[in-house]
Amino acid sequence: MKPHRAWLGQCEAAKTIRYEFGTDRALAYLIGEKFINFVSAAETDEAFREEIPAFVDEITRIFERWQLAAYLETARQTEPFDPSDYDDPAEAEFERRLQLRESANELLLVERQGVAAGGLIHPTQLRLNAAA
Repeated sequence: MKPHRAWLGQCEAAKTIRYEFGTDRALAYLIGEKFINFVSAAETDEAFREEIPAFVDEITRIFERWQLAAYLETARQTEPFDPSDYDDPAEAEFERRLQLRESANELLLVERQGVAAGGLIHPTQLRLNAAA
């Protein structure tokens, strides 16, 4: 299978995950991990970009709209960053910045690819909570 078509197998895997482990885990796997990685690859590869609408369509076939909305409402919500979790203040600052950068990159990737206009993910539904 061509790499830009990997989403087909990932969607099938999400169905299995939903059956065996529940909807929340399936959503986290498919959207929180695979879809975000796919959108990232689409930044530099037109074949991936062309597959985004089909990937989104399949996601909306697998999950109900209310399930997607509920997941996206809390997808990027994390516990407030606690620097006391780290022994080294420099490491704490590095991790805080890394989390913030990752959240911002995910938001920008989704926004740039126009997925927001497709109705699956609206940029305001991704949270930037690492900056506490």
